[in-house]
Amino acid sequence: MRDGIPTPEVLTMEKSWNFVWDRLFDGRTCMFYNYLVGQEPDAATRYLPEPELICRLVPNPGGYGTGMEDCMLNAGLMMDAVIARYEATGDEAMREYAARVYRGMELDATVSPQKGFLPRGVSPADGQSHYIDTSRDQYTNWFYAAYRLYFSALSDDAQKESIRRCLTAMAEKMEADIVPENNWRFRREDGNFGFVGQMWGDVHPHEALRLPMLYLLTWKTTGNPHWQEMYLRYREEALTKTLDHVPLSGPTYAGLQLQFSVRLVYDLDDDPKVRETCRTFMRKMAEPYEAMSVRKAEELMTPEGTQWLEIPYVDWRISKFRYAGFWGDYGYFVPEPSDFREHQSYYPLRAVGEGIAVAAMCPGWKVSDAAEERLVRMAEFVDYEKHATCAPIALIEAYWLVQAKK
Repeated sequence: MRDGIPTPEVLTMEKSWNFVWDRLFDGRTCMFYNYLVGQEPDAATRYLPEPELICRLVPNPGGYGTGMEDCMLNAGLMMDAVIARYEATGDEAMREYAARVYRGMELDATVSPQKGFLPRGVSPADGQSHYIDTSRDQYTNWFYAAYRLYFSALSDDAQKESIRRCLTAMAEKMEADIVPENNWRFRREDGNFGFVGQMWGDVHPHEALRLPMLYLLTWKTTGNPHWQEMYLRYREEALTKTLDHVPLSGPTYAGLQLQFSVRLVYDLDDDPKVRETCRTFMRKMAEPYEAMSVRKAEELMTPEGTQWLEIPYVDWRISKFRYAGFWGDYGYFVPEPSDFREHQSYYPLRAVGEGIAVAAMCPGWKVSDAAEERLVRMAEFVDYEKHATCAPIALIEAYWLVQAKK
């Protein structure tokens, strides 16, 4: 903004913002769904599995490939974007946007009869149907979004109390589930173990802080010393494992989730040595992820890139699925990026925003003018009449994180 007048860059990013809120957000659940199937106003939800199919775990216990499997991932990115936009502009309209995102988060965190279980998403058909499996990724983005809202000027007392209740339920669930006898895995809603539930033990470096970040956040919001004890029990080993992460050694979204966990620890842990360790690590992440984003944007802003960005999505019932294994008495048939052609319009575009967001989250790091320019050009390059995925959420998050640091 210049003298209260939106700049051309802000107007460009507003197109991304409007696309996500107008086409992918459903007010019945206050959640962002994954993609559009057609051009109808309800194209993001029209072809979701009916509650009867969800109840029967069709097509799989996690809802992979249906369009409702990443609602909490999307909520985490959008909450970060909303808070950053408020920090950059002081726009009071962001208060209601944050409230909408949190209403979806709260529904998701309380809809299950199993306390502390966080589904991937909820069906807007009845506001309660959901699949029985989830992942540590969904929890991670929920934790970070809750942290951002709780400690922002946009939260109210009712939201803070709700966040404390939800975090406590999740922390209690994790404390009960994440034990050696369960191979450090949390349980699905049905009591069995699912696809992506390991939180400790033999986890990758980018996953090591996910459990401690929950205990730290629960401690800092509730003041309960038990959660301080739980956090400190895991902290040192988790930080040591995290430092082994090699930037760009996995999917960009994993790098962003790692940065979420490190930034939360940096902000909430009062130990100067821990904070310096986190700051140094975030700087290690910033440069390669920012450079990757620039490269990815340049690759996409080509005629070939246009073809990928405009791949249409189809009803999940005629999509290609592959067998991915057998967990907890159920077989999982899931779409894979290498086989699920539509994903090629999603992951590369998402990575452009995620990489710059990783860099922008680093204290003291200035995202280069060149990287910011590529980000805005990327958002402008997307034809929102033809693009079908929720990937622009990451572009929005990255842009406003950069603006909030200026």
